[in-house]
Amino acid sequence: MKYLRLYTAAFFAFGIFALSSGPAPAVPANVYSSDHGNRNLSGEYSGSVSDSVIGTGTASANFASLGESLGGYFAFTFGTTLYSNAASGTSTSRGMEGVFVATIASTACSFSFHARYSGANNRLRGQYRAVSGCAGEHGSFSLTQQCFYNEGNDIRANAGLRQC
Repeated sequence: MKYLRLYTAAFFAFGIFALSSGPAPAVPANVYSSDHGNRNLSGEYSGSVSDSVIGTGTASANFASLGESLGGYFAFTFGTTLYSNAASGTSTSRGMEGVFVATIASTACSFSFHARYSGANNRLRGQYRAVSGCAGEHGSFSLTQQCFYNEGNDIRANAGLRQC
């Protein structure tokens, strides 16, 4: 629980920052060009998840980005139970890393995650681990990017993906 306040504050700070950018989604202009050579990872994803406590299920995600900052959610479905998890992160040279929050069995939990992105198959593969609440819980996910967000001159369409 000692990190829950920090992660909650970071999530809300990112939210306020994203909302202050105006009504349009904030996304980088070029998929392969940022200050550190990071990819535009914004967009919609779908795939699978495997959790150490709950089991296997389906997963989806949606991320918007502003420079290297990412915000959005992971949605994990196990059987008929859906966990929609607010997420905040950073784009890295190999993918992304960050945190997400979830309420599981009335317990507030925060998780750290890191993932690698493969441009060859538009796949985001990663792991997560509880950092507060849900002690010891961890898992992995494999998501395929379905589409990307664009401000007009993104070259991703030439890499086989459509705009969202």
